[in-house]
Amino acid sequence: MTYYTRKQVIELLEIDDGFLVALEQEEIVTHDAPAGAGDFSEQMLERARVAHTLVRDLDVNLPGVAVIVRLREEVSGLRRRLEQVLGERRRTGGT
Repeated sequence: MTYYTRKQVIELLEIDDGFLVALEQEEIVTHDAPAGAGDFSEQMLERARVAHTLVRDLDVNLPGVAVIVRLREEVSGLRRRLEQVLGERRRTGGT
């Protein structure tokens, strides 16, 4: 897994530090990297990217962003689980 420093996140997403601080305060992104590996995981980078897009393009407020990010991840998890179940059914000959 790749981890990113605060500076890298800011540069990659072309955001300012104040926006990243606001995302942290709303717990949309958290420092989840192991000690010495950086600050943020790829998942947190993606959350910050989505948050930036929602705020910039759709004028969504940060509490709304938090809900959207959480629901997006839940749907993604459910999709992965459904694919696993369907794959297991195919392997066992179920319909």
